[in-house]
Parts: sequence; C-alpha cells; structure tokens
Amino acid sequence: MWFHLMLAIFAMFDSAMASSGFDFGDTLALILGLIIGIIGFFACMGAYARHRISVETMP
Repeated sequence: MWFHLMLAIFAMFDSAMASSGFDFGDTLALILGLIIGIIGFFACMGAYARHRISVETMP
C-alpha cells in the first residue's frame, strides 16, 4: 500500500512540475497544504463525533 501512495505522490510532483507558473516550492506548499487541510477536516469530524456520543450517553 505504501508503494501505491508514494507512486501517487510522485505522480503529483511530476504533473505539477510540468506547469510553467509553479516552481517546486509552490507545488510542495500546495500539496502539504492540501494534506494538512484534509487531516484537519477529519480531526474535527472525529472530535465532533466523540463529543456527540458523550452528549447522547449522558442521562
């Protein structure tokens, strides 16, 4: 599975490098921003779910 993940990441780097408007730093910042944003979204969803379960189980 890690092989497929690394292959997908390298494919994103390769396709992003083909654009003349971005350099490697912009591409890296974009990809890291997307990853951090997605992780943050799921972290907030998990916190909301834990909070909702604790509220529902209270008598």
